Amino acid sequence: MTRRWRLWLGLGVVVVALAGAAWHWQSQLIGIGGRWYLLSISGDLAKQREAVARMQRTLLLQPVADAYVPELSDLLAAMTTRVSSGQIDLPWAAYVYTSYQRDLLLQRPGGVPRRSFDEVETAVNQYVEFYRLEKRPDASGVRLRDLAGEGEGRSFTVEEIEQAHRDGRDLTQE
Repeated sequence: MTRRWRLWLGLGVVVVALAGAAWHWQSQLIGIGGRWYLLSISGDLAKQREAVARMQRTLLLQPVADAYVPELSDLLAAMTTRVSSGQIDLPWAAYVYTSYQRDLLLQRPGGVPRRSFDEVETAVNQYVEFYRLEKRPDASGVRLRDLAGEGEGRSFTVEEIEQAHRDGRDLTQE
């Protein structure tokens, strides 16, 4: 075998090993990517508003004032790696988000003083510790098939539910 073939074979083995590792740890990689994105938009209020509004719609909550958007965006960034890995499952993530938002609105009207990202992350750690949130052994976290909409359960937006109601369709059959 020539040197060139050995080099190509070695490179192929490395690529296969990296792809296997990425597939195995896809939940963690998705979380890291989500956190990176949310932290990268920290200076852009319009993108933060869009991310927070999407979460508010998902949880059937009213939109929040712009003063609260940066801190709630930091909250999403602080939780994303834990949620994607399965450490905090989706119902608990919804509880942590809504509880944090409720406390934010009650304790700091107008969002002042705004907490830093480290303070928000500390608050998430306190929720995790207080409620003893940990990964269930049977939880796999968020996988690529979940992002593609092919996961265990199909979810619907409020708009899809309302449209199905107007059309008389049963979403449980789809």
